[in-house]
Amino acid sequence: MKSIYLLLALILTVQQLPAQTSDDIHGFRGKNNNASYAPLLLFTNGPGRIYPFQSGRMLQVGREYYMIAIPDRGYVFTNWNEVNVFTITSAEIDFNTSPPTTNFITSTVLSPVPAYTRNPLLRFTMEPEQVLYNINGNSLTESIGWQANFVPLTRDVSHRRDPE
Repeated sequence: MKSIYLLLALILTVQQLPAQTSDDIHGFRGKNNNASYAPLLLFTNGPGRIYPFQSGRMLQVGREYYMIAIPDRGYVFTNWNEVNVFTITSAEIDFNTSPPTTNFITSTVLSPVPAYTRNPLLRFTMEPEQVLYNINGNSLTESIGWQANFVPLTRDVSHRRDPE
């Protein structure tokens, strides 16, 4: 029975909400030439998918969106975690070349916070990417992402939703 509800939620989400915001659904489609956008960062812990977005999709900051986590066969969705994503970029100058060349090295650190919700349908507001440090090609940015968690389905797993 749970899989029927999950499938129904997926169909409704994909048909009605692909890259739409709640304002668009209510008919407030205004063009905002000053809108800022940020990449949506998505992660999964275990076999499963997130619909209708893919990681890296540019979404308008401050707008509300919906997405759903769908586990692969034999797995169950457990919860969403908000994830703080820190991206460090450093510039290294190679003086062994003529002329010297600059190489940029980027690394990413994920910092999940405690469980946000156990409901596979997630409503969220897109947050801006924040530059914490940027000098001479070296930078540190912080972004907010989401992680969907999936575990193997067992007979003793009780899949409960948080009251919302």
